[in-house]
Amino acid sequence: MKKTIALMLLVLLVSCGSKQDDQKETNQQRPTPYWQPQESGVTAGFRGLSAVSDDVAWASGSTGTVIRTIDGGTTWENVSIPGTDTLQFRDIEAFDSNTAIVLSAGLPAVIYKTTDGGQNWEQKYFSMVEGTFYDAMDFWNDKEGIAFGDAIDGRLLILKTSDGGETWNELPFEQRPQALDGQGGFAASGTCLRTVGENQVYIGLGGQEASLFYSFDKGETWQKTITPMQSGESTEGIFSIDFKNEMEGLMVGGDYRGDSLTKINAAYTTDGGKSWFPVMAGMKPNGYRSGVAVYDNNLVLAVGRESCDYYYDGDKAYTPMEGKYYAVSVSKTGKSAWASGPGGAVAKLGFRYIE
Repeated sequence: MKKTIALMLLVLLVSCGSKQDDQKETNQQRPTPYWQPQESGVTAGFRGLSAVSDDVAWASGSTGTVIRTIDGGTTWENVSIPGTDTLQFRDIEAFDSNTAIVLSAGLPAVIYKTTDGGQNWEQKYFSMVEGTFYDAMDFWNDKEGIAFGDAIDGRLLILKTSDGGETWNELPFEQRPQALDGQGGFAASGTCLRTVGENQVYIGLGGQEASLFYSFDKGETWQKTITPMQSGESTEGIFSIDFKNEMEGLMVGGDYRGDSLTKINAAYTTDGGKSWFPVMAGMKPNGYRSGVAVYDNNLVLAVGRESCDYYYDGDKAYTPMEGKYYAVSVSKTGKSAWASGPGGAVAKLGFRYIE
């Protein structure tokens, strides 16, 4: 009975019990999502993305590029940090139209913060330790955040802040999650690390094993579970994680060498991330996916550099969407979503009714 109830609760991921007539009626009533491309004014690849509201979003990426919009994407402003054109800002966390934090991948490993809309930036973290490579960052609230990087001496790098990114402290070595040889994260969209609720945090890895590390005390202690996601090669694993609530979540990924190589590219949990199960073969995204986000509790948005798609509660399969993007982000209000990708690509989620 408990198993049956759990499956029924998983309305976003595995529901397929709607009758055909009911499905037709639902399709007529609900809007079809699509990506509205916008002009960013730059050509950088944007893997960092943070939606704040219907009007405000920030993106970060290659050649040290950072952009923001405060008018819903009608215009985007280049607010890049001077002297950082050799850096890759693979993740960004924005709190409002003025405040944002960016994280670089590779060396030097740096974190910058702005409080005036990107007019000025202050360096808050710096490291030149060999092997340092940060993959992603996320925040529970406007004060407490966490970042992680690939393993050094067998354990993942974990950084935490409790003052809104003003200072960052490394978790003691013995408290850090222990990775397998050759395992690492994917700095593909800034979402292979995800905070949930007040205390939960998840880190997805790839390589010889698609491991998920999870913590229920803000990253102080960690546990591990092995997921069914595609793994085995350094190009395969968990690329993005999102949760509908504190118990129900979804991860996507596959093999970033190409859509045609993807096997198990999506898995779900109903127990807060302790155990994961592959979605049914006919209900997985249509290829490798580097970003996933749950919108308005009933719509899954999955993006990849070669294709994108969406899944409504009750659908029997994912539906293709036009566009090629690396990252997707739902605003803090939950009422708007944005995507970013190669060649300066940025887009805003729109809806239309199709007869």
